[in-house]
Order: sequence, then structure tokens, then C-alpha cells
Amino acid sequence: MAELKDYQKRWYDKIVAGALILSYVLMIVGTIAGNQLMIEFFSTSTSFLAGTLIMICLPRMGSFALPSFLLGFGIYMWFLGDLINFAANQVLHIPRPDLLIDTIYLFPNVFYGIAVAVYFLQKLKGRALYQFLVNVFSFSVIGFVLVRRILIYAKAYQSMGMAELVRVYLYFFMNIFILIMIFHMVYMIAAETGLKGTNTMILGIFVYVLMDLPYNYLSVIGQNQENVWLNLIYMFCMMLMAHGIFHQIRHKHVFRLKEHEYTEKTIRGVRIGVLAGIIISLILFAAGVFQQEDLMYLLTALLGYWVTTASFQNGALNEQLIKQRDILTGLYNRRYSDVVLAECVGAVQDKEEVFCVYCIDLNHFKPINDTYGHDMGDRVLKVFGSRMLKLSGDYISFRTGGDEFMVIRRHIAGENDVQKGAKVLLELFRRPVELDTYIFRLSGSIGGAIYRTHTTDTEDLIRYADTAMYMVKKSKRKDDFRLFDKDLVRTVEEHRELEEKLAAADPKKDFVLYYQPQLDQKTGKVVGAEIFPRLKGNESYSAGDLIPVAEEIGLMSRLGIWIAEESIGRLASWISNSGSELFIKLNLAPLQLLDREFTDRLKDLTRRLSVSPARIRLDISNEVIMGAAGSAKAVLKELHRFGFLLTVNDFGGGDINLSHILDCGFREIDISHSLIARAVSDPEAKLLIRSIITIADTMGISAAAVGIETKEQATLMRGMNIANVQGYYYGMPAPAAEFEAAYVLDKPF
Repeated sequence: MAELKDYQKRWYDKIVAGALILSYVLMIVGTIAGNQLMIEFFSTSTSFLAGTLIMICLPRMGSFALPSFLLGFGIYMWFLGDLINFAANQVLHIPRPDLLIDTIYLFPNVFYGIAVAVYFLQKLKGRALYQFLVNVFSFSVIGFVLVRRILIYAKAYQSMGMAELVRVYLYFFMNIFILIMIFHMVYMIAAETGLKGTNTMILGIFVYVLMDLPYNYLSVIGQNQENVWLNLIYMFCMMLMAHGIFHQIRHKHVFRLKEHEYTEKTIRGVRIGVLAGIIISLILFAAGVFQQEDLMYLLTALLGYWVTTASFQNGALNEQLIKQRDILTGLYNRRYSDVVLAECVGAVQDKEEVFCVYCIDLNHFKPINDTYGHDMGDRVLKVFGSRMLKLSGDYISFRTGGDEFMVIRRHIAGENDVQKGAKVLLELFRRPVELDTYIFRLSGSIGGAIYRTHTTDTEDLIRYADTAMYMVKKSKRKDDFRLFDKDLVRTVEEHRELEEKLAAADPKKDFVLYYQPQLDQKTGKVVGAEIFPRLKGNESYSAGDLIPVAEEIGLMSRLGIWIAEESIGRLASWISNSGSELFIKLNLAPLQLLDREFTDRLKDLTRRLSVSPARIRLDISNEVIMGAAGSAKAVLKELHRFGFLLTVNDFGGGDINLSHILDCGFREIDISHSLIARAVSDPEAKLLIRSIITIADTMGISAAAVGIETKEQATLMRGMNIANVQGYYYGMPAPAAEFEAAYVLDKPF
């Protein structure tokens, strides 16, 4: 249910509101003129109209309807007292029934208190509600003891009968109860769309109750406080309550109640307050001001308040810890980074200071999980978490993902400080991790961005640092740091634009497939084609641009299935129409190895279209092979057994894991184009390629050279025992129709 329903004008709204104001003005006139008839008549009409104004608002009050009804009913009780008083004095001309009227005038306070209490019960849940109840109970007990002492001091305690004593106690207790709740409301209030109406209503209740305390005390000690000017103020308070409700529905002024804070500062204040209360109580007891039972009530209330607040604090801190901390490493978690960043921004808002954000991706971690198990991987992460927790206070560390971290560094003077901080972090991740008899050597790819220098938007700040880290990750040296610069702004904007385009994309309508020829180096004939997706109208985006973003936004499953259906369907058509013996090569993204729907559809397509799985080569990134978890390896083995030919791309461009290649059934390796480019002028790179080819021959695996762009590279590969070659030098990726016209008819290159 909405807190306030949409305001709909009623023809009687302004009539009742205007009549209320007019009635109150005439009551003021009667008071100034000393006309008792006018005073009593317009006092009665004003209270009736105030209550009525609240009641006509109820259907539009939403979840506030019940407390608002109770508030209005309390005003109606005052109206009832005024009506009896008016009838006795001005109509029937009989003695005023003081006991009845005084009892009725007690009920507005009762209903005001219940109204506020019901509101709290509706708004507060769990610990917040229990804390509120404890606070109200504790302070009400203290107030009760003080009222009892005041009555005894005023020598009114013994002179009153039981009924009168109960009435007085209830009157005082209710007023204290309401004041305590209003203090809580003011303390816990959190504005959303304004507080004018809410504050007006609260002010009306507060002033009404505050006036009632001395009024009731003077009445108890026998001083008659009835006077027409005081009555005017009471009426004004009821008008404020009615106006507050009316104003709320017209302008939708609502508010939330914030939770109690359980910081060390707050709890220290509670301890000091409770200890001070205990000491004062003991002193007053020793001085004879308090009796033993008074002291017992006070100590029970104070100690109960202390114990329960401390208990709530422990629970709140535990909850807060869970919300803030990564359980494994003890570092702050990603969700809490927003809070810390906001605090950092606030700290430098009016200063010239800046702070830096580092995004860190751990290198070589996945093989540890795969080879030694997740328990060992968790222990490694704990070591890094422990190291990061020992950094100086200027560093605030977070674990933002499986093997991803973020660090905020405060109080930096400029880029030199940022570079120094990056060196500290690089060294932290370079240091070997020694666990049991194992020594693990890892590193971190780190990107950084500076608040105010690069941006004042914290989301962009993290995105910039992450972009810089990604550029390090893509570079040859992953164990390095890069600070964000203006050249990367375009990269970030392009990434954001691509996210928006892919989020709204339909693979069947918005994508097209390009085919790049792969040649048999001995015959010069095209023997296959590697498949690359392109975005229609934005063909400049490469597969390397599209696939990571598609994975991020959840498009990869649908896109991967469409690529498989479209390309295998095209291959089946070539086979059927021209007798082509071409193969196609599909690049598999990491997530596709864990997508059972994709792998099942892949197998089903070959059966349904009568295409041999051996004509479909599944290209897997060497990085995926290096970090392949047990489940991914099982999928690769399953695909191999089904008959698909598995290939490894970018072999030799990074770490190598030959055992994985053998285990999973790979039958071809694509030598990294970066290694081929180096080999033109680097004898060591050339020797490495020859070694790779020799090892591949020994293992019964064929080797292909991809990414050949120049004549020199092509000449170099021609002199080696390379089966197939591919690259821009031999042919650019082209749409299906162009590829088919050029190569499917078995033309030599």
C-alpha cells in the first residue's frame, strides 16, 4: 500500500478548512470581547471542525489512515467535553459536571498517545521497534517515579482518593509517554518530499502535551487553571494537527524513520547517561528524596535500558559487519564501497585534497583453484586479504569479486603519490604465497583513477580505474599499473554505448556473421572459415569488442545459440548445394562452456542438419584452458567425445598448460599472432615457434598460424611445417554471400 494515496480534490475540503479558520477567528473575537457564549460556542465548533477536517482526509491517507483516525477521534473527545460544557452552561443552565468533563478531557491525550504509538508500530520493524519500546518503557518509568515524587512533595498524594489518584497518574503518564515518542519521532525522522505538514502535526501534539503538564500539576495542588486564553492555545494546537494532516495529503509530505545508530560514540553516550542517572538516583536516595521503591524502579529502568541497548548494539554491529565485510578475507565488500566513496567525497568536498581508486585483477589464480581445489584458492585469497588489511590507514581495501579487489587511497598529493601507492600494491601481490609445502607466485593487474582530476562522479571513477586495469590485462605485461588518461575516455564511452546497443539487440535481427578464410598452406586452397559476429550497421566492432560485453549483460547465451544455428545451417547448405568440404571454426566464450543449453543445442544441430561434428572446430582461448575449472574440462571432454574438433587459440602468447590440452582432447593449436609478429625479427621467438610445432607433432596435434598480416610473416610461416594459415594477408572477414562467391566453389587462393 502506498503511504499516501494520490490527492484528489473534494468540493467540501476547502469549505471545512475555511469554516475551521473562521470559527477559530470568531473564538478569538469572543475571547477578546469577553463574551462567554461566543467562547464556548466557537470552542465547541472549532474542535468539531478540526476533528472533521482530519476525518474527511482518511480515505486519502493510505497507511496513515489508522493513526490519523485516532488523532481525529482524540479531538472529537475534546469536542464532546466542550459540547457538554456548552449544553450545561448555555442551554440547560445547570451546574457544570466537572468530574465527567475532566474525565472526558483526559481522552484526547490517550488517543493522541495511541495514534503516535500505532504509527510507530506500523513504521518500525524488528530491532528498531524493540529499541523504541525499550526506550519508551524505560523513560516512562523514570517519568512515573518523578511524577510520584512531585505529587508527594506537593502534599497532594495523601489527600486524593484512589479514583482521582489513578486519573492523575494516567494523565501524567500519558503526557510523558507522548513526549518521549515525539522526541523519538523528531530524532528518527528522515525526509523524502518535505516535512511541512508532518512538522505542523507534530508541533501541534507537542505543544498541547507540553502545556498539559504544568496545567495538570497546578490542578492537582488545587490551583484552578481554567482561563479562556489557555483554551485558545489548546484550540490552536488542534488546528495545527488538522492542518498538518490536510497539508500532508495535498502535498504528499511523507517521511521515513531512520534506524537507531549503534556507533561507539552513541553507546558511550548511553553509558555515560545511565551511569549519571544511577549516581544521581543514589545521591537523592541517600538524601532522603527518593524512597527505596523509587530507587528500585529507577535502577530497574536504567539498567534495563543499558543492557538491552548494549544487546541491540552487538546485534546491529554483527549485522553491519555482515553487510560491510567479505566473510572470506575480512575486507570490505563491493556493496559497502558506495558508502566509503561517499564518505571520501564528503571529506574532500571543501578542500583541495584528492583521493585515488585502484582496481586490481589477480593473475594466475584460476589454475590454483583448478589444480589444488577451491579450499586452497580460498586460503590464497585470505593471505592477500590479510596483507591488504595491514596497509596503512590511508588505504581502504575491498574484495569486489572472486579474484578482484579495489583499493581507495586517501590523502594523496598528486600522480607521484598514486604511482607510489601502485608500487606498494604491485609488490604486495608479487610476494610469493607460501602455504604448507606449496609456493604460489601471482601478480596483479592494476588500474587507477583520481577523484576530481579525472572525474567527480564515483561510478565513473571506478569505471575509469577498471578500464585502465583492463588495458593492463590486455597488454603483454600483466604485472603492471596504468593510470587512467584522456585517451581512455573514448574507450569508456564506446564501451557504454556498446552496452546500450547490445542490451536492446536481438541476435536474429541485429547481428550478421562474417567469414574469414583459412588456407591449406600446401595446396593454397581455402579449407575452412572462422566465424565472427558483427553488429549490423556497426561492423567496426570486432568479436573481441562484442563478446565480453555480451557476457556482461547476459546476451551471450542467446547470441551463441544464434551464431551456431546460423553458421552450421550455412555449412549444411554449402555441403548440400556444392559438395563443399569446408569446415567452420566457432569461437567459444568462457561462459558457453558452462551453458548446458548451448552445448546441447550445438550437438542437436549437427544431428538435425546431418553435419559431421568433425567439420566444426570449436576454438577455445588459451586463457580459458589455463584457468579451466573441473566443470569446464568435463564439457570440453564431452564435446571431444561427441566428435567436435577442439582448437586452442593464441597459443604461445601467454602461459601454456599442455596437460590440459591433452586431457581435454584438443587436436589443433593456433599459434599466437603476437608471437608470429615477433618472430620476423626475433630469433628466439622463431625458435619458440619451431619448438611448439615439434611438440604439437609429437602429441599428434596440428598447428595453424593465424593473424598473418604481412608478406614477411607469410614467408616465415611457409618455411615451417604449418598445416593451415589465416589472416588479413590471405583474406579479410566477409559476409556470407561474398565468402560463398569467392571460396565455396573450391577455388584456389
